[in-house]
Order: sequence, then C-alpha cells, then structure tokens
Amino acid sequence: MWKSAAAMLAGVLTILVSPALPEPGLLAGLAVPLVMAALYWKRLRWLMFLPLGAAWCWLAAGGHLATRLDPALEGRDLMLTGWVSSLPEQRGGLTEFQFDVESLDGRPPGAGTPKLVRLSMEDVTDVPRAGEHWSLEVRLRRPRGFMDPGAFDYEGWLFFHGIGATGYVTHAATQLPGTRHPLLRLRAGLRDRIQSALAGDAFAGMAAALVTGDQGGISESQWRVLQATNTVHLMAIAGLHIGVVAGFFFLLVRSLWRRSAWACLHVPASVAGAIASLTSAALYAALAGFTLPTQRALIMLAAFTLGVLSRRRLGAADTLSLAMLGVLLWDPLAPGEASFWLSFTAVAAILFLFSGRVNRPRGWWHDMLRTQWAVAIGLLPVLAFFFQQAGMASPLANFVAVPVYALCVIPLVLAGSALLLAWPWAGAGLLKLATLVMSWIWPVLEGLGSPTSLILDAPSVSWYLAALALLGAAWIMLPRAVPGRVPAVLLLLPLFIAPASGIAIGDFDVTLLDVGQGLALVVRTAGHTLVYDTGPRFRSGSDTGQEVLVPYLRSQGLGAPDLVMISHGDADHAGGLTGLRQAFPDVQVLTGDMARVADAKPCSRGQHWEWEGVHFEVLSPDAGDPLTGNDGSCTLRVSSPAGSLLLPGDLMKKGEARLLAMQTSGLQSDVLVAPHHGSNSSSTPLFVAAVRPREVLFPVGYRNRWGFPKPEVEARYLPIAGLADTATDGALLLHFRAGSRPGIVSRWRREQPALWREP
Repeated sequence: MWKSAAAMLAGVLTILVSPALPEPGLLAGLAVPLVMAALYWKRLRWLMFLPLGAAWCWLAAGGHLATRLDPALEGRDLMLTGWVSSLPEQRGGLTEFQFDVESLDGRPPGAGTPKLVRLSMEDVTDVPRAGEHWSLEVRLRRPRGFMDPGAFDYEGWLFFHGIGATGYVTHAATQLPGTRHPLLRLRAGLRDRIQSALAGDAFAGMAAALVTGDQGGISESQWRVLQATNTVHLMAIAGLHIGVVAGFFFLLVRSLWRRSAWACLHVPASVAGAIASLTSAALYAALAGFTLPTQRALIMLAAFTLGVLSRRRLGAADTLSLAMLGVLLWDPLAPGEASFWLSFTAVAAILFLFSGRVNRPRGWWHDMLRTQWAVAIGLLPVLAFFFQQAGMASPLANFVAVPVYALCVIPLVLAGSALLLAWPWAGAGLLKLATLVMSWIWPVLEGLGSPTSLILDAPSVSWYLAALALLGAAWIMLPRAVPGRVPAVLLLLPLFIAPASGIAIGDFDVTLLDVGQGLALVVRTAGHTLVYDTGPRFRSGSDTGQEVLVPYLRSQGLGAPDLVMISHGDADHAGGLTGLRQAFPDVQVLTGDMARVADAKPCSRGQHWEWEGVHFEVLSPDAGDPLTGNDGSCTLRVSSPAGSLLLPGDLMKKGEARLLAMQTSGLQSDVLVAPHHGSNSSSTPLFVAAVRPREVLFPVGYRNRWGFPKPEVEARYLPIAGLADTATDGALLLHFRAGSRPGIVSRWRREQPALWREP
C-alpha cells in the first residue's frame, strides 16, 4: 500500500511544483503510458495512483484558480451576501472571518466570482457570528501577499484554503434571515462559554483551542514560546488529542461491555470499544473543524478500527499509507502546507523507531523519551526547510509538556467543557484547574524557548538538502548494530551552515524588502548588517518586523543587525521595530524622530562610519533642524568604490530643498530608494537632477490607496534610470561589486513562480 500512497503523492506534487497548470492534453499524454503499464503488469498497478493524484490535484487547483476575483472588480465598492463560515477572530480592533459567497453584486460564485473570501471589519456593536447570513458592502482584491526570502507565503495559504479574494467591510452591514453551518455555530457557542468561564485567565485561549480548534485567543507571546520549543502541536488538535479521547472511550466502553454476558455474546468487547473510540474521535475531530492533523489521526484510527472489525491487523506502514491516501483524496492540495509534512513525518519517525524491534521493557518514561527523540530528529529537516530554524530544546520541552497535557490538561479541558451545559459551576472549576496546570509548566517552556536557549538557525534550506537530512535522520534512528549512524549526523549539518556571502572588502549587498505600503531595507557588507526602517505594524497586532524582517535575516544566516536606523516615526517605517526587538532585544537604534521611537539615539548630519571598506554617512537632519515628521527623516548615503546608494526616507519637497541647501555636492548616487514612496510631494526636478540615479526603487504596496508611485514622478526618473517597485517584483536584491555596474540581480516574485502566484 505504501507504493500506492507514494505514487499518489508524487502525482499531486507534480502539479503543485509546476509554475502553471499543465494543459489537459499534456497531462493525458503523460498518464496514458502509466495506465497502460499498470493494466498490463499487475505488479505495477500501484502506478495508476500517480496519474490519479495528478488529475485530482489538477481539478482542485483549477477550481480554486477559476474562482479568483475578477481583476475588474478590485478596489470597487461591492455588495456581498453570504454566510460567515469561520469562527470570527478579534485582533487589535479588527474582526476577521471567512465568508461563503452567495452573490457578489448579484453574480453567483463561478468564474471571476469567489466561493470563499476573507474579510476584516472594524469592531462594531453587532459583529457577525459564525453561521449567520449577512449582506455587506465590501472592497475586495485578488489574493496577494508579501514576497520575501524566508517569509510566510500568505498568497499560497489563501490558495490552498480556496480563498478567492480578501478585503474589508466598508459601510453597510445588514443581517439577513437564516443560518448555516450548525457545527460551526456549536463550536462558536462552546468557545464563548469557555472564554466566559475563564474570563481574565491568561490561558483561556489555549483552553478554547484544545476543545474547538480555534487558536485566535492565543497571544503572540504564547505563540513565540510554543514555536521556539516546537510544542505548537499541543494547540493543534491532532494525534495526541484524538488518541487521548479515543483511548479513554475504548477502555471505558470495553470495560463496561465486559460486564454484560449478553452484550459480549452478540458483539465482542474489543469491537464495541473500537467503535466507541472511533465515534468519539470523529465527534472531537468535527468539533475541531476537521483540520488536516485531525483528518490524518482520524483516518489512521479508522484503519485500526477496520482491522479490529475484520479480525485483521494492518501493519504500521499500511496504516500510515492508508491515512495519506485518505487525506489526499479528501484534499489533494494538502501537501502544499507545512502541517501535512510535519504531521506525517512525526508519525513516520515514531513508527520507524519502534517498528520491528524487540526491546526490553524499561517503563513508560523511557518510551516517552525515545518518542520525543525520534520526533525531534525526524522533524529537524522539515522544520529547517519550512521555518528556517529548529529548537534543540524541543525533546526536553515535549518530554515535560506532552505527558502533562495528555494525562491532565486535555482530559480536564474536555470534561470541563462537557459539564458547562449541565453544571456550569463544575465545568468552570475543571477548566480553571486545567489552566492552573498550564500555568505551572509554562515557566519551564518559557525558559526552554528563551532567546538564550539552543535554537539553531537554518538559512536557505533547499529541498535536496532537506531530503539528504531526512535520509541522515532515518539512518541515525536505525538499530545500534547498523554501522554509520554517527557519520550520518554529517548529513544534518548542511542545514545549519550559512552559505558564503560572496561579499568582498569594499563590496556590499542591498535588499529592499516587500512589506506592502512601507519601507524595510537591509544593507550587508562583508562582516556587518544594517537595517534601514522596519516596515509597518498592523491593526491585528502583528508587524513586518516579525513577519518579514526577522525571517529574512534568518534565511540569510544573519543574526542580530549591527545597527538599525529608523528614518522617522511613522507607522509604515517604524512599526516593525517591535517585532525586530523581540527577536533581538539588544539591537542599537538610531532615529530622526526621538519623540516617537523609544530607546533610540538621534541620527544627525555628520555621523559617519566605515565597515569593511564601505562608507556610511548621515546627510540629514542637521542638529537642531526645525523640520520634523517626514521632512525630518534620517537620510543615509552608503558608498564604496563599488557604487553608492541614497536612502532619503520620506523626505518631501521641504526636506529635499533643505538637503540640497546643506549638501551642495556629493548627492549623486547609483541607486536611489525614491523618497516618500514616489508621491507627488517629493522627487522634485532639482532633487532628481542632483542625485542622477541609474536605478530607482519604489517601496510600495499592491494597489495602495494613494496610487504610489505617481506616474508624474516615474516620468521624472525614466529618462535617466531604470525603475522597479516591490508591489510588482517583491523583494529586490542589488549587488554593489567592484568592476561592475550596481544593479538588481534578483526580483523575488518573478524568481519564485508558482501556479497560485500572480506575476
């Protein structure tokens, strides 16, 4: 069976790794020889699953792409009717939810009209609730996300979840008669009861996540600890949680069944227990929203139950393969997400370690330790590939947390939630006891997940390095008698070795990151790193420091930057500093806006330093300069024999005139990051003539409300320079090398094609 699962997975991946959907004729031409071979040779029948997986994935992907929003509808006020199809999340003054489309400006879902959209709205008194029917005035755009090395692929996430547009509610919102999604409404009601019973408790969000699968109540600080210790799986209802529920009901029903001779005569106790465990697990999975991890766990449990009912026992490999086939048939796009690989790799590592071995019994603690060791080693390549880091404290953190959650927290939370309807006081008491236990072990997890703990960065891991590391991990887990287990560790080491920068003395690299409507830029010399601005902070509470800048630094094998310069205090330039400081608390900051940027030193004209033959000079503001805000931006010039770069922040006409008056010469630069994102209030003809750039970069957001860069501004630069912007090209990498002209060497959006990504 494993061959069939592997073949179907290969077929699915053939479509997912394609830059565009293959033509049906090409797909059929590749499938026919495989099908004929499978029909002719019985031993090759498993090959039929390869074209099956490819065709099934092709249909699913094509359906998602066909129902993306018509570009002609972007940015317009539209009337949308439909049903709230997710548990609304309230974050930082916004309510976010998914919405099943009934009609969009009178058009039913179909070509150019999404079936599912993701909306946000400012908190109002009457917030839409799960399953309700609403008519909303919205403004939508096609799926779009930041495109940066190491950053989360939000565009891909939207595609894999079938979301054809994102947007926000503008004005009118009217509730209509009728409801849908009864299970979703049940989850929402239970979540509200849990939060009410635990009002003010720091772990209320975790308790709700363990019951309903809704993770919206978990704070950013708690997520950071869970991610650093690789214990996120505790909050994602999966094998551990399903196993606790299934095991409890199996033992309970089997024990009770054995007390009745009549019942045992008609149905064996083990069969009754297996049916009860599967039924209870299915109900729990439904309550969690049938997420991918619950699907995998439920299918594996169903395979086990089928073996009990048929008096046949499936092997570990067959059970896992059956689970994979079930998941791929249910959702052929599942392998596009990290959770698919994390889930199956973790289970495969455990089965690989324990299957086919005879071990002396040493107690549950020894098996638990070996299990965590297997998961830590097995997941190391997967974590490095998807998240650019791996916590070495993971086995210890899981060794502490998993037994506590499995034996105490999960049973208490589930029992407490069940009692909330009949005996609210008893249910609330059990829930509070569960959160008390969480609070006892939380300091341990915080200590293991602190920045000073052993967390290894894994820069720019390619798929073939991850595959070699998986081979090494499997070799390490072989029995002790197998030779080569110690040398196999060498296959893991390339994950954590940063590639050579290739930057010589006097050279430097510049990366203008895609942070939407904002600015974040990294200058890298042979031995130092400077960050100029950090991008915006969002109303949801997150910022581009943690979402873009820190992942980028890790993907390049860079640690804390040597210096951060915040041009001024506007949110689109300084908003990401919070996230950057959370990752690197001791970073040094210079700014032109001491009033709005805390714990920083002022930048002023005349400051200069040199790193590896690269000269950095602050050109403005002057000490005591009356100009503030945009015109008080720190202006930095970076130069060496390899070329020059000018960073004027958000200077506008007054700031540019002031700079020209103070700096009568020396403004000419090979590359210019356009002041104020290319607005009409900047880039005056005198400034353009003084700088005379060869390349002009515009840090702008996709379809930003101001229409930056303005066509008039682009027209001023076109006769003398090449133009590029982050909305079109994603992150822009430039090389400044001696003996060659400085220029763009990488446009990240164009160099990372995917069938779900628009050019």
